[in-house]
Amino acid sequence: MENLQYIGKVDSKHGIINFCHNDIFMGLAIREYGEYSEIELTLMSKFIQSGDYVFDIGTNIGCFSIPFSKKVGKEGKIFSFEPQKFLFSLLKKNIEDNRIYNIEPFSFAVGKKPSYLILDEFDYSKNGNFGGVTLSEKYDNANCAEIIKKGKHKVKVVTLDNFLRIKKCDFIKIDVELMELDVLKGGKNFLEKFRPILWIENHYETKQNNQINEYLIRNGYSPYWVVSRLFNPENYFINNQNYFKDTVTINTLAIPNEKVSKYNIKGLDKVISSRTKPKKIITTTSGVC
Repeated sequence: MENLQYIGKVDSKHGIINFCHNDIFMGLAIREYGEYSEIELTLMSKFIQSGDYVFDIGTNIGCFSIPFSKKVGKEGKIFSFEPQKFLFSLLKKNIEDNRIYNIEPFSFAVGKKPSYLILDEFDYSKNGNFGGVTLSEKYDNANCAEIIKKGKHKVKVVTLDNFLRIKKCDFIKIDVELMELDVLKGGKNFLEKFRPILWIENHYETKQNNQINEYLIRNGYSPYWVVSRLFNPENYFINNQNYFKDTVTINTLAIPNEKVSKYNIKGLDKVISSRTKPKKIITTTSGVC
């Protein structure tokens, strides 16, 4: 990997992490706390078991994929997708440095249909929210990061239905900045075949009708709102400085209707209809159900 001054390395809670110092969310969290969105990760991990096959769509540098890989063990497997070349290079370095053999990384995007999309070239030497970058044409990435060149990179887009030949899928995390519904629609057959648990970033909580939750209900899933603070006061580095204030991550946990009785979902906000809004905020890892 190219030796750049804005790349750092820490011995984090879940292993060695190479990161970008200029990332104002993930990079800052890894450097200052030795973890990223640990409350959310703790929640997700309750639905992942040894031997599971997990899809991490929108992997970034692997802050979730790496602990996932340890949770599923030798018999499990992680499929990690990250289309930004720079972040993908850090992901591969983190897999290598931690000597992980059950993560298969893909430099693809996942969407509604097989295709190609265009991604800008970003200046990672300057501050930005690189995890907030999107391939959606409806959004201007200049709001997240400084653009060096518009439309420089051609990104391959695959669908979940491209993976129908794998033996199973137990859990999918989707964080793809405004394209979450496209991922679901591109995996209709996949979801019907494997019936995995879904964890989906869903920042549409203020909309009158939540399209993601509506789609899930129509397809035999029981959705639950999960809102968690980005800052964890019980963080690994025992750093009391809260750089993120009241920033939260807003996700939908979706469990197939036929599997709901198997899991402890006490305290989560059940989505009754597309109009149901989140209420509870989880503020510590010890506060996880």
